[in-house]
Amino acid sequence: MTSGPTRAVALPGSLAPLGYRNYALYWFGLASSNAGRWVEQTGAVWLVYQMTDSPILLGLLGVMKALPTLLIAPFAGVIADRIDQRRLLFVTQGLALLLSLALGLLILSGTIQLWQIYAEILLTSVISAFDVSARQALFPRLIPRELLPAGVTLTSLASRSSAVIGPAVGGIVIATLGTAWAFLINSATFLVLMGALVAMRNVPPQAAVLKASFAGELREGMRYMRRTSILSGLLRLEIVFGAFQVNPVIVAIVGREVLNVGPEGLGGLLAAPALGAIGGLGCLLIFGHTRRPGRFVVLLQCLYSGALVLFALSTSYALSFILLAATGFLDVLETVTRLSIAQLAAPANMRGRVMSNMRTVTGGIGPLSQTLYGVMAALVGGPAALAVAAVALVTSATTSVRTNRPLWRFSIDDAMAEPEVIAAEEAVTTEFPPPDPGPDTR
Repeated sequence: MTSGPTRAVALPGSLAPLGYRNYALYWFGLASSNAGRWVEQTGAVWLVYQMTDSPILLGLLGVMKALPTLLIAPFAGVIADRIDQRRLLFVTQGLALLLSLALGLLILSGTIQLWQIYAEILLTSVISAFDVSARQALFPRLIPRELLPAGVTLTSLASRSSAVIGPAVGGIVIATLGTAWAFLINSATFLVLMGALVAMRNVPPQAAVLKASFAGELREGMRYMRRTSILSGLLRLEIVFGAFQVNPVIVAIVGREVLNVGPEGLGGLLAAPALGAIGGLGCLLIFGHTRRPGRFVVLLQCLYSGALVLFALSTSYALSFILLAATGFLDVLETVTRLSIAQLAAPANMRGRVMSNMRTVTGGIGPLSQTLYGVMAALVGGPAALAVAAVALVTSATTSVRTNRPLWRFSIDDAMAEPEVIAAEEAVTTEFPPPDPGPDTR
């Protein structure tokens, strides 16, 4: 019997996970690394739009991000379950550092070409598929199981607070120092998480995996998600949400088409959702998680679609900023709730695979939304593209209520049960059939 995570200091309420030294190191490293990524993303969006003045070519950034995730993330999850997750994270952070540094130097030299930006985004996304799978499998080992919902909230806080700082810093850096420094600054931030990984001590060992063939483990993870209606329902909601969520491309298009902003204004708009997200995370830290997360997710998606409609109608920078902050507020509540359920419903020895399948959607479909918005905006304009997205989101949410009652009835008390028990209970549930899996079930 191995001991669990060791607490260094007792902290109250939702801050309790930060009392565990290894998790605190992970949290600060993640916040720094994510802030750098947002600085770079602001630079990439501004540079490509400035070079091409094309919504479609700007939207291709999403394809470069999405394809590796869609193709690689499930395999990355198997690897994250098999090998040392800290070592894998150290390698991915180091490789990402080198890519950002190389592109920053190319821009600084004045020899940058469009294909090089796409190539850097593509390779970074390949690395990120392994990076995210390792992170999602590692951090639950750093805190006790009962603190997982609070841990997910704090991890999201690290990401979302970085998304406020990053775009704002990125906009200022681009306007004062030049676009190259957005990439150079990002390269330096990877060193913080790498240092945190080295500084961790006495991390509980990974759960043993019954090593079948690589393909067998991959299939096992997918089968588990398909037969667990709670997880499959979350995945379906995430597919639609990922395809139509607010992203930097549609913000940049509306910012230039409707609001006529420069780099500083764009940085502010890109930071607005993250600012709202911090408010949402603050609510979760103060008031805790809802006891009925399934129906909460559905409600939030409906409210999010309403915020998109209002953003599409706005012609005021201040009002658009507020509405984007509202989307971030709703987004983070929905995302943290989904991830909390998924973390608790996944067995420890399969968590890497389950979370990587979720990542395939969040990291694959999400970036493709940039391409989708780019194409729709080129055809009908940015505001109309947002209206289409709102209709799709509310339709998905209301359909989920009708087709997935286990998810609708799911409670935190159920989530505290062992995942295998949840799956067994669902297997004998006959009152409501599982939702139609659609065409992508091979």
